[in-house]
Amino acid sequence: MNVLPREAVYAHLMADPNVTALVGDRIYHQKPDLDAAYPLIVLNTISNVPRRDLSAVFACDTRIQITVMADTLKEAETIAAAVRASLEGFSGMMVGYLPVLACVVDNFSPDYLEDVGQTHYHVDVIITHKGVL
Repeated sequence: MNVLPREAVYAHLMADPNVTALVGDRIYHQKPDLDAAYPLIVLNTISNVPRRDLSAVFACDTRIQITVMADTLKEAETIAAAVRASLEGFSGMMVGYLPVLACVVDNFSPDYLEDVGQTHYHVDVIITHKGVL
């Protein structure tokens, strides 16, 4: 079974009790439901870049931006830290389907949205994996 990296990250975060204790099942792809309550997490694939050696593509680097949306900076920081701890340094079979060679948190930064009074926290991860692009 082929699984996209964003689907694997989604399932991985949903299976992490430290993450779900903070956001429940409010983890979404691309955009949250219109009636979604905060706090929540949104996953977006930023890029898929094939990694080559001298003979062929041997893996892919997929960059995924994980955005934590919350009412306060403290709440967003706590959830972002749980996401970071769940993914940083992961290697092996992610949720049994995606062979991950390495998972690195590349960016970890807050973004206060003054016009709506919310804090978003971005956690960018680069997943080096075998399989689908």
